[in-house]
Amino acid sequence: MGNWVYLNMDGTYKTIFTISTFMISIILLLNVGNKSLGVEQELLEIPQAKSVYDTETLHLPRSVGYFIILIANEAHEEWPKEKHKLLTDHNPYYVPTHLVIPQGTAILFLNADAPWDIPHPHTISLKDSSGNEIYATGSLNYSDASDLKILPVGKYSIVDTKYDWMKGSITVTDQASTGNKVVGGFYAPTHQVLNNTDNDGRVHPGWLGYYETEFPKNGFNIFSQYNFNYNACSYCEGKYWPDNKTGNHTLIIFGTDQPISEAVTKLKKLVKDNVYV
Repeated sequence: MGNWVYLNMDGTYKTIFTISTFMISIILLLNVGNKSLGVEQELLEIPQAKSVYDTETLHLPRSVGYFIILIANEAHEEWPKEKHKLLTDHNPYYVPTHLVIPQGTAILFLNADAPWDIPHPHTISLKDSSGNEIYATGSLNYSDASDLKILPVGKYSIVDTKYDWMKGSITVTDQASTGNKVVGGFYAPTHQVLNNTDNDGRVHPGWLGYYETEFPKNGFNIFSQYNFNYNACSYCEGKYWPDNKTGNHTLIIFGTDQPISEAVTKLKKLVKDNVYV
């Protein structure tokens, strides 16, 4: 009788142990699943490249801690006076033209306006709703990045101090940023161009296929991309402005969890890899 009780109790403990292990596994799986769903939801909250292109506006979720505003190639050219020299008539100066960010999200500017023969440094000024300048980047040469800036809640205008048609806006909401994700936009030729050298004979391998490999290799996720066609030039040999070399372009929206300093260092090289020279 005693032996039977002992064996029965032993079986009970085994059953309890098995059930407990099973329940813990379920809880862990649910937790991982919730995290995965959270990541997927976060990606859904970051606007698609087509939406950014069409609306010229990008609303960031709270998970974003940093945003890199791209100064587009040929941004120094005035649209519509020289519209055939610009990459696009949507977000032609900054990507995006209008940015909406949570409070606490830091922004910086990255200059991708490449020199052909003449450099085009940019100094970007941010002004509040009263017209007071609250921040200026200092002169940014090709592939230079500005310092990080966190803005108080409010609405701000973006303007280049030399090329005053380069206008945009930043709106800072009262929702607080809760994450450290780095997000930004990037332009690339959709296809390889026939001549990917600059006037000094340096080769620039950048095009969409190249960046689809190089972005992940450098720790960046491509969230979305959108192909568009623009920039026909009636009197240009080859139909397009020679600085741009093509009218087939792609807008890329990317993100990364790596530190902002590492991300910017890598992006500077990726900017110089582009064929816009």
